[in-house]
Amino acid sequence: MGYPYGPYQGNDPYVGGYAGPYAQQGAPAYADPYAQAGAAAQPYLDPYAQPHPGYGYGYGAPGYAQQRVSGGTALTAASLSLLLAVVALVGMGISATMELNTSRADPAATLLGVSIAAIPVLLWLLGAILLFRRKTAGRVILIIMSTFGLVTTGIIAVAGVAGDAPLAVLIGVAIGALVPLIILLCAAAPATGRWIRAGRQQAYGQRPYY
Repeated sequence: MGYPYGPYQGNDPYVGGYAGPYAQQGAPAYADPYAQAGAAAQPYLDPYAQPHPGYGYGYGAPGYAQQRVSGGTALTAASLSLLLAVVALVGMGISATMELNTSRADPAATLLGVSIAAIPVLLWLLGAILLFRRKTAGRVILIIMSTFGLVTTGIIAVAGVAGDAPLAVLIGVAIGALVPLIILLCAAAPATGRWIRAGRQQAYGQRPYY
C-alpha cells in the first residue's frame, strides 16, 4: 500500500513552494515578501567571536585583516642593553680585581668607585629586563640612559679633539657611540610602543586596537 492507502496523489507541500490541496491551479509558489530581488544572502557575523589569525573580528568588515605587532625594535634595544650591561659588569669586575691585587690599592676607595660606576650599568640592566617584560618603564629607562650615553660620548669626543687625541681614540669613541644610538632609535620607535601596548592588552584579555 502507498501513502496512506495508496500512491500519493498531488504535490508535496514541502518540496519547492506551497502547493497543497487548497492551492489554486497555476498559482505561483510561496516567495519571501521581505527578500530583495537579486540580493545575496549575507553571512551571520558573531560580534563576540574570537579573532582568527589573518582575519579581523566578526564586526563585518570584509577583507579586513588584523595587523601583527612586531617586537623587533623592542627586542633589539633590550638585547643590546643587556649585552652592554653584562660586558660592563664583567669589565668592572676584572678592573676591580686587578686594582685590589696591587700593593698600593685602597680596598675601600676601590669598592666605592666600583659601586658608583655600577649604578648606570645596573640601570641599563634594569631597563633591558623591564622592556623584555613589555613594561613602559623599561623603554623610558633605556631612552634616558642611551641619551645620557650619547651626551657623555659627545663630551669625550670634543675633549679628545681639543686635546689632540690620537685618531684611533676618536674612532673608538665614535664606534662606542653606535650602541647607545641604536638603542635610542629602537627604544623610541613607535613600533616599540605598540608592542608594549599589545602585551598589556593581552594580559588583561582585551582585544588589540591599532
